[in-house]
Amino acid sequence: MSAKQPNRKPTGKRKESDASALEGRERKRAAKRKGLKAGSRQQAEQASNKNGKQAKDPRIGSRKPVALIVEEKSGKPVAPKPVKEKKLVMTPEQELAAIENDDRLNDLLDRLDAGETLEAAEQTWVDQRVDRYQELMDELGIIDNDDDEDEDDGSFDDASYDEPSQPASEEELWDRFTQVDYQPEPKPEPKKK
Repeated sequence: MSAKQPNRKPTGKRKESDASALEGRERKRAAKRKGLKAGSRQQAEQASNKNGKQAKDPRIGSRKPVALIVEEKSGKPVAPKPVKEKKLVMTPEQELAAIENDDRLNDLLDRLDAGETLEAAEQTWVDQRVDRYQELMDELGIIDNDDDEDEDDGSFDDASYDEPSQPASEEELWDRFTQVDYQPEPKPEPKKK
């Protein structure tokens, strides 16, 4: 014998019956597929509802209304009483302080002072608040000194003020400047050690 054996060649196909071949193919297909068929949840429910009724979608819950407030059962239905709005009764002093400390009003007034224009609703609200503020000031007899600074109240003495008829000439201004005695402050002497 030689060291090398001749290769055997297959002489033909394996002999196998059609039934065993079919079983083998089925096993191979089943091994490839794992799990249930796609959409099996709906198919299982449809199979159980074969009575001719329309299948109900399981995702939709009950349509029965649920009471959110537990009502006490009584013989007579109780009609809700209309709630009266209670206005806070403030004294004029408290209302005046509330208007003065109103942040929204202060911000809008600052915007107006800066030259911005407000929307119509904001402008009417500011006007109402300012009008109410003035009414309260008049009612309480408080004088607002901020507005009186611009007006002439007669406290300025007109006799002591002489308005110059003509502006001073350059020579007069120079004479006034030179007549002023300007004496600079003496510098402190450095300390000797």
